[in-house]
Amino acid sequence: MIDTLSVLRQDRRGVAALELALVLPAMLVLFFGTVEITQLIRASNKLNIAAQSIENMIAGQKSVATADVDNAYKGGQLIMAPFSATLAVAVVSVTFNSSGTASSVGWQVLEGGAKALPNSTACTMVAGLGLGNDSVILVQASYGYSAVAHYVLPASVNLLHVAYGRPRNVQAVSGPSTGAGSC
Repeated sequence: MIDTLSVLRQDRRGVAALELALVLPAMLVLFFGTVEITQLIRASNKLNIAAQSIENMIAGQKSVATADVDNAYKGGQLIMAPFSATLAVAVVSVTFNSSGTASSVGWQVLEGGAKALPNSTACTMVAGLGLGNDSVILVQASYGYSAVAHYVLPASVNLLHVAYGRPRNVQAVSGPSTGAGSC
């Protein structure tokens, strides 16, 4: 019996398989976690670029109609490719009084099922960004990222980016009368 145990103790044929069995689960979690986190960061970067691009397209106009905002939104959806088109965008024009305080929301257009920003929230978000008798275009873009494999991340992560910009050709971009009101 002791001779058999001595022989088994010196036999090293299964050591590599045992080590692989111990290390493989951790390596797979690290691999899939890296892939999922990389995709999440990529989606977040694309959302940021989409919000900035939509703001840039709107801020370059003298006036916009709902169809113009819809076209800018479609451009944002194209930027988000290859991620699914679950992009939700609120575009708001906030005007400032002569002392540079946010005084009113000129208009607000919602795309992709976005929820309306209360006027007080929009004014608070742009506080300190405007000059006297100026305006700021605010774009709030959100995206519900769904991980391909749910090994490390939760099934869904909500991303949110906000872009701000001043109109380039006029003091305030005129737009549809939706969502207008005082702060």
